[in-house]
Amino acid sequence: MESEIILITGCSSGLGRKLCILLKEKGYRVVATARAMSKLNQVPADLKLELDVTDAKSIENAIGTIIRQYGRIDVLVNNAGYSIRTAIEEIELEEMSKMFDVNVYGIIRMIQAVAPYMRGQNSGKIINIGSISGKLTGYINGAYCASKHAVEAISDAARLELQSFGIQVSVLEPGAINTEFFKTLSVNSDEKMKNNTSAYAELYQKDLNYRKKQKRADAGKAAEDIYKKLKSNKLKARYLIAVPKILKLLIILPDSIREKIMFLLTS
Repeated sequence: MESEIILITGCSSGLGRKLCILLKEKGYRVVATARAMSKLNQVPADLKLELDVTDAKSIENAIGTIIRQYGRIDVLVNNAGYSIRTAIEEIELEEMSKMFDVNVYGIIRMIQAVAPYMRGQNSGKIINIGSISGKLTGYINGAYCASKHAVEAISDAARLELQSFGIQVSVLEPGAINTEFFKTLSVNSDEKMKNNTSAYAELYQKDLNYRKKQKRADAGKAAEDIYKKLKSNKLKARYLIAVPKILKLLIILPDSIREKIMFLLTS
């Protein structure tokens, strides 16, 4: 059987890059994408394309190139995303809007771009990278959690809408993974969080301290887990990826108990 064509967004670093390496080894025809082609120099892939999930024309050009070269897209992994961290009262709405443009609207744009081709071939898999933060909202992380809550809803709706066309949609809910994601988070957030005059200075400091000691899963192992899910003939609606047992427990606890435990864990 001819190798499946897999399109992955956000391949310049982190989990996206690890997925490219692993899936290429496993025999997929990997299409690696990033906003800047220079970031893909060391990424193993059959095809490398510039793709900005916030730019409809960029998406159209990339999808057109894939279809001209391969005639199909079998799997889409919506991996592009980032985080900003601050209290809800102090978040700049323009910054939050930019994050939603990538984390939420970017996924919608990509689904809209590939769905017609997948419908035409009566098959396809769409994997949306959400987060355990889409299930567990903590302090100082409301905006990012909101974006990942949205990914849950988008994935559920798309799954129901596309299943009759042979297209499967699943959302992955990773825990903390040791990638450049956290470096970007720090660049976007730490200066504001170090403002000692803020009403939230104590919570900011707690969060900064927690991130220094936070245990994070190996990105290669997380990619392996995603591969195992991906090769399943029938995808589940959602999968937890690299999530500690304590967080799995927190999901099912009542709100008041969950919040107390989360405060203890992050203090």
